[in-house]
Amino acid sequence: MSRTKSVLLFVILAALAVLPLAHAAPTQTLTTESKSVFILDAYYDDLDGDSQLDDIKILVNFDLDEYGSSRVDINIAITLPSGTTYAFIVSVRKPPTYSILQIDCFDMAYESGWYEVQMVAFLSGRTSGRITITDVFSFDPPTGGGPGLPTVSAYF
Repeated sequence: MSRTKSVLLFVILAALAVLPLAHAAPTQTLTTESKSVFILDAYYDDLDGDSQLDDIKILVNFDLDEYGSSRVDINIAITLPSGTTYAFIVSVRKPPTYSILQIDCFDMAYESGWYEVQMVAFLSGRTSGRITITDVFSFDPPTGGGPGLPTVSAYF
């Protein structure tokens, strides 16, 4: 091996020796008993004032005292009786320790039958690792609904 190749190989090995090793943070999935973010309630109502009971209110409870998360990403999927699914993500930076996140879903409750709200929440930040929490809630809105383009609004 030539001297140039030997020096280059030595430089590469030396650089690899001083580079920090990658450290994977553990991922934890919480059980039902220890959930710190969960669906408190989901129901239908007339939230947009169009005189139609075709909107969905989702209440997500936050109890983050134990985890001190600096970010919570909530993936929500609402599945209608026909199988149509509306999915969206709500990201909360610097979430309050204790609060209820209100999510208003306009013009989504237009079929009769049982609706299912599925939630997957990812807590990250000041804790070591990433915590995943899942929850499911079902409810039965009235038959029919008004016209409108489905939209979402979230607030504390």
